Amino acid sequence: MNIKQLLILFLVLLAGTSLFAEEDFKRETPAPGNLRFTWIHGSISAKANTDVRIQVHRYNEHTYILRQNPAIHWEAPFMYLLMGNEQALLLDTGATEEEVYFPLRQVVNGVLQRWADAQGIASPELIVLPLGSDQSQTAALAQFTERAVTSVAAPDSEARARIVKSGFVDLGGRVLTVVSTPGLDSSAISLYDPWADLLFTGNAFYPGRLVIRDFDAYYESLQKLVQLTEGFPVQHIFGGRIEMTQRPGLDHRLRANYRPNEHALQLEPEQLEKALLAVRLINGATDIRILDDFILMHGVGRGARDWGYPVFIPEAFDTSNTR
Repeated sequence: MNIKQLLILFLVLLAGTSLFAEEDFKRETPAPGNLRFTWIHGSISAKANTDVRIQVHRYNEHTYILRQNPAIHWEAPFMYLLMGNEQALLLDTGATEEEVYFPLRQVVNGVLQRWADAQGIASPELIVLPLGSDQSQTAALAQFTERAVTSVAAPDSEARARIVKSGFVDLGGRVLTVVSTPGLDSSAISLYDPWADLLFTGNAFYPGRLVIRDFDAYYESLQKLVQLTEGFPVQHIFGGRIEMTQRPGLDHRLRANYRPNEHALQLEPEQLEKALLAVRLINGATDIRILDDFILMHGVGRGARDWGYPVFIPEAFDTSNTR
């Protein structure tokens, strides 16, 4: 051991604690975050794409947003990595299983190690928690099953059931509220982070095609989310995908690997209120409601438009202007 190492050890022992100063995750104002950036948008030729497989954005010191390259999988889902004083939490695992094409575990390991080095601690225990059972949220779960100091809470697992039942996830000071939000997916949950005032809704609410499979359940889920935003400050709503363009009411084609001019990732509480109103107007009928920031669909397939697969257009919408 050299002199520098001995000096560091002496200072640590003298202080009677580690070099890591625990974060106080209780604050009156939301932790600031950076959204001044652009997501990679794939390419016309997916084979010729040279962008990173997973784009990583540092929203703030303890919150990272990851996105799968659209050229790797057309759904281009988002994942979120949140750190507390004791544990880290990965929300969703992307749409591709094979690590050679989608090295999620490798990227997460790198982010956690850099974060831990900056904090002066060992890499924390990781909880992997899909927000739903959709393939775009669970495909790479197997990459983490044999990872050390890792708990995988798959949608059908007892571990996830315990988390949902308890109603919270405590990462060590950073405590997130869990809300069951089925309707599009019977296994869907959403998480509220009071430290950053962020609401993570996965595929339950995002700027895209919201295909309602259980009308009553989804109506109730939106009611719960609206009530949450009325009772707690929500700065942004982060969903699992982007399918809308910057043009109001217009979405990208299904299975498109090239998505320029995308809608922003974040939605706001007032857009959640609009969704609740629109679902109330649908009232269980076969319907499509096209709003500026998302499309609500009930009783129809996800491809109910004049392109895409599968193609299923109800007679009421089968016109030359059907989207």
